[in-house]
Amino acid sequence: MLHYVALAAVIVVGAYLRLTGLGRQSLWFDEIDAVVRAHRPMDQVLRTFIREGENGPLYNLLLAGWVRMVGISEVAVRFPSAVAGILSIPLIYLLARRLAGSTVGLLAAGLLAISPYHVWYSQEAKMYALVVLLALLSTLALVEALERNRAVWWVAWVVVTTLMFYTHVTSVLVFVAQVGFVIATRSAWRGRERAGLIAVAALTLPYVPIALWAARVVGGGVATWQADVGFLEALRIFSVKFAVNRAVTNIETQAALLFVSLAVLGTIVLFRRCQPQRWWTALTLLAVVPVVGLYVVSLRQSVFADRYAIVALPGYLILVAAGVVWLVRQKRVWPLGALALFLIVSFAWQPLRDVNRSEAAQKEDWRSAWADIAQRDEPGDAFIIQPGYIISTVEYFNERVPELRGHAIVTIPSLGANSIDREMLAATIREQSAGAARLWLIQSPDHVAMDDPDGRLRSWLDGAGSVLYDHEVNGVRVMLYELPADY
Repeated sequence: MLHYVALAAVIVVGAYLRLTGLGRQSLWFDEIDAVVRAHRPMDQVLRTFIREGENGPLYNLLLAGWVRMVGISEVAVRFPSAVAGILSIPLIYLLARRLAGSTVGLLAAGLLAISPYHVWYSQEAKMYALVVLLALLSTLALVEALERNRAVWWVAWVVVTTLMFYTHVTSVLVFVAQVGFVIATRSAWRGRERAGLIAVAALTLPYVPIALWAARVVGGGVATWQADVGFLEALRIFSVKFAVNRAVTNIETQAALLFVSLAVLGTIVLFRRCQPQRWWTALTLLAVVPVVGLYVVSLRQSVFADRYAIVALPGYLILVAAGVVWLVRQKRVWPLGALALFLIVSFAWQPLRDVNRSEAAQKEDWRSAWADIAQRDEPGDAFIIQPGYIISTVEYFNERVPELRGHAIVTIPSLGANSIDREMLAATIREQSAGAARLWLIQSPDHVAMDDPDGRLRSWLDGAGSVLYDHEVNGVRVMLYELPADY
């Protein structure tokens, strides 16, 4: 009874961390872009299922239905992710209990509940909390299918795994880990070969479109913005993110080392149990394959972003939990287990307080930037958006802030190559702004460096006019220029 009371308390804590403060941070560009596209006509939303380069067409469809019911406020669009994050807590408990025992399951649920990384993406209007939920469901269905060999569990695995594929393209690495486990432990699953092969075959057809998209991305057919990352740096990034997400440097390092040490210990402990099913193999593959697989794919065309491998988090936390439980149960070293638990909670508290629940902007602060503009703009002003693809922020805040509607919008082609000279730049601005004398330049500094490395747009504006206002908030810069009538 006490065990389930503790589990209920863990779920309540996890729900509190995910449901409170959903509107504290502004939507950042990726969230705004997802919401704007989901708010478009449904036929356009459905095209994301056949458009290459889409990370999660199923999430786009779900979000499209949701925003039509509840609107596009920060709280509204982030609520589904919060719910998915909360549901993942009892699911990781069920999976860990099945593979490593009820005490490990309880602690794994607690680790996920207070995980700054998981809380962060449970409060973001993107698909990452949902794909973690589906990865847990998929693995749990596979475990039941292998153990029971009943058609209902094989069907459940096929259905949930297909949904997972269409929620994020890199979730196929979970499937790779699952199949790798089954192959490595095939002697334990005699009599399941036929059902397993049918299930894998059933998963092949829905994955074909995703494979075609992925092939185009990896082959360079779709542009990506991610920088190249070395293998050791990739491991460092994941070890920090999965432990504390983001904190002061010494906490990041200490927490990463603690979690890695406990995960290795947990792997050894589960290995020594020597179950016929060798569940330690499944957990290790689930924790390692998405991380290594993402790095290997990035060798051909960089698509490295740590959140793309967030599906490795549950397996990793279960291994960490197994290590802690073993330490606590040893008579001679149990104080080390108690210390590990204390440190885990302490390390989580700092980023939860100072990052996840901060009142200061931690994401691109488009809300403050556009509120700033709305207070100072005048009829006839025009907006220059740089890079041009962040125009979705205009669309979003036109819906939220009526005062911003009706202004001319200027989008400049990428200035990375010398394909447009100063005269052409001036002509483009005059034409798209309808000759407006006051021009607002709205920039995302993180993205401008790649789009306009030489600062040619700013150079032209500085030479042609005078700056009336210049203000930068987190991730967004706003400048107001006044130009002569004959520019």
